[in-house]
Amino acid sequence: TEAFIEAHQVGEDDFGTPIVRPPVGSDVYLAARLWDWYPILELVEGETYRLHISSLDWQHGFSLQPTNINLQVHPGIELVVTLTPNETGTFGIVCNEFCGIGHHLMVGRINVIDRETAALAAVTPAAGEQ
Repeated sequence: TEAFIEAHQVGEDDFGTPIVRPPVGSDVYLAARLWDWYPILELVEGETYRLHISSLDWQHGFSLQPTNINLQVHPGIELVVTLTPNETGTFGIVCNEFCGIGHHLMVGRINVIDRETAALAAVTPAAGEQ
């Protein structure tokens, strides 16, 4: 996951969580850990990705809101899901399997952008680059 983040990070949220924009059609990695989903993914509408979901520590539940995608994520088992976002927006990820005292804080995000925004982002340097 760290190499994936290093290769594709385009920013951070207000809490320092990396925002990652992987290449269209690539393998995408999302890790569950006490108590967050890591990193924030930025995907392109209408494009297909292979989403690898794993837990670094405990059993977690992956629930993508407001869709009806619910998965159980166990340590040592990588789930691979083919995902094609069909609308833009911000989709929340919540843990729906009690995982301890910080369970209610365990949230993540997938941002889905349109192709035009993605094309503009591809030619615009990231913050700090010239």
